[in-house]
Amino acid sequence: MKNVTFITTGQPTTNPRLVKEAETLHKLGYNVKVICCFYQQWAQKTDEALTGKYPGMYIYCGGDPVIQRATYLKTRIRQKLSTLLFKYTRHFDIPENAISRTHTEALSIAKKIKTDLYIAHNLGALPAAIQAAKHYNVKVGYDAEDLHSGQFASTHNEGYKLNKYIEEKYFPHVDYFTAASPLIAEFYQREYRYLKPVVINNVFPKTALQISPNYRAHEPLKLFWFSQTVGPERGLEDVIKAMAATNGHVRLHLLGGSNETYRSALLNLAKELKLNADQLWFHEPIGAGEIFDFANQFDIGIATETGIPLNRDICLTNKIFTYIQCGLAMIVSDTQAQALFMEQYPDTGKLYQKSNLQSLTDCISFYLQNPDILYQTRLQNYQLGQTALNWETESRTFLSLVQKV
Repeated sequence: MKNVTFITTGQPTTNPRLVKEAETLHKLGYNVKVICCFYQQWAQKTDEALTGKYPGMYIYCGGDPVIQRATYLKTRIRQKLSTLLFKYTRHFDIPENAISRTHTEALSIAKKIKTDLYIAHNLGALPAAIQAAKHYNVKVGYDAEDLHSGQFASTHNEGYKLNKYIEEKYFPHVDYFTAASPLIAEFYQREYRYLKPVVINNVFPKTALQISPNYRAHEPLKLFWFSQTVGPERGLEDVIKAMAATNGHVRLHLLGGSNETYRSALLNLAKELKLNADQLWFHEPIGAGEIFDFANQFDIGIATETGIPLNRDICLTNKIFTYIQCGLAMIVSDTQAQALFMEQYPDTGKLYQKSNLQSLTDCISFYLQNPDILYQTRLQNYQLGQTALNWETESRTFLSLVQKV
């Protein structure tokens, strides 16, 4: 039996890529451990359902705001102090504790687990994985779900400097490197010539769903958007404006955590544009395994990335693949990553110019006027998710990397 230990700076529910990899190895007989920590309150309940399926697999550290409040506060204070000190020193694991609230705790746990391979999910987890691997002289894999140094508007930003420092210090010690989009892989390859990034798309396991023609003429056309957080700078305001411009009966359903201020801002915008009260819906976050049945009731999945900062321009989010596997048509903005995807799969939906409200309005209007084409697109997308764009196919690449190292 092989032993594999994953490390992340979040919760299992907030990192479905990690969960898919961990469950895949577990089912193949690997002894799997996952070192994780509190990240968002809404994920607590869904975490319990997930971890209950695999007793002993998930190991939490660093406390939480409710049950282990003292530990949680201590780690937050340490991270804030480390972030301040990073401007003056790179010693004493200051950068490592600045980029991860639970670096010290995760490293301590990792050193107690005899393993053959550590896999770090996200940049903050990488230092603990590398340091623990040196302790046992074993291998390390890294998954770049995002371009972390590309999440900042300026290279003068202290956050950028911290992320860049961690990349330059720890990337040379990685034995395999995966990326969540072709453009993230290309960027890292250009920046760090010694890396050989392998793309693993944000796909999910095959689903068993019935695809019915939800939308018919004279009925509401239901748009769907989801993320961990419903917030500004995600293009949602443009969707509401386009809905008003179509003069059709269109509903927008938003799934994710949102604060009252932003929720009110969207509702006020809809009211100003004279949308009806039933045209904007908010839904609380749900577990990754529940999202497919939930999304199946809608017609079109919206991917409204604005392309700012760089990471948003070149990342390929799990929205795209979720929509396809749920049998939804898609309307997506023309970020570099999404435009490249639509070139490869042009029949999956419509691409709009992110700076052009009329372009988005035209896409929505097209499906309002063509319910038959919408239904055929949904059927084709579901079939694509069952045959090519799914975890059963993509996991072969992941397993090949693990077996090689």
